[in-house]
Amino acid sequence: MTTLTSEKIARLLEALYADAANNPPPSREAGPQILSGLSARELYHMMRQVYMAIDADFGQLLYTLVRASGAREIVEFGTSMGVSTIYLACALRDNGGGHLITTEFEAEKIERARKNLSDAGLVDLVEFREGDALDSLKSDLPESIDFVFLDGAKEMYLDVLKRIEPNIRAGGLVASDNTDHDGLDEFLAYLRDTQNGYLHSEFTTTRGDRSSGHAVSMRCGA
Repeated sequence: MTTLTSEKIARLLEALYADAANNPPPSREAGPQILSGLSARELYHMMRQVYMAIDADFGQLLYTLVRASGAREIVEFGTSMGVSTIYLACALRDNGGGHLITTEFEAEKIERARKNLSDAGLVDLVEFREGDALDSLKSDLPESIDFVFLDGAKEMYLDVLKRIEPNIRAGGLVASDNTDHDGLDEFLAYLRDTQNGYLHSEFTTTRGDRSSGHAVSMRCGA
């Protein structure tokens, strides 16, 4: 038995995924007249009541990676409603404790994520930082970050990574979601270039007719 597979967490995640299915994000096909011309910030504000949750398969992989690496210090870019945060915090709990910094643009999502983590009994492990991650992650970071999860605005992945990179320890892991989305070519090229100090792998998960790209990268050293 792990925290993740406990009845309490299993029921909570089931309820959150069901709620997410009932509140899907708007698609460009369904509403191009609404979405066209919006900045990333405006788009995320418009979707402040949308989950944008990771798939359960990838969530279980995040849990496994954190457990296997013995991570105690985690930084997450993109809290949304806290589904991914639950997977990460479960792993911290089962590792004996730790500290998870999670960042989110929208105050409304922060409050819902805080409630979800409280319902999970994991909120004591989590520090919520509201606003632009390039500002909220500018200071007060752990000296040695064990694990990073990138799942916010895609065009910010590289800038966020570089902001916290000096604090990622050798052997630390960087997991990235939705790497098949537009706007990530420069970010992926940076991780693929061994001169930048990463051992990098990309893969796809599939559930039904839906697939999603991901990456896991290990920091080899400065």
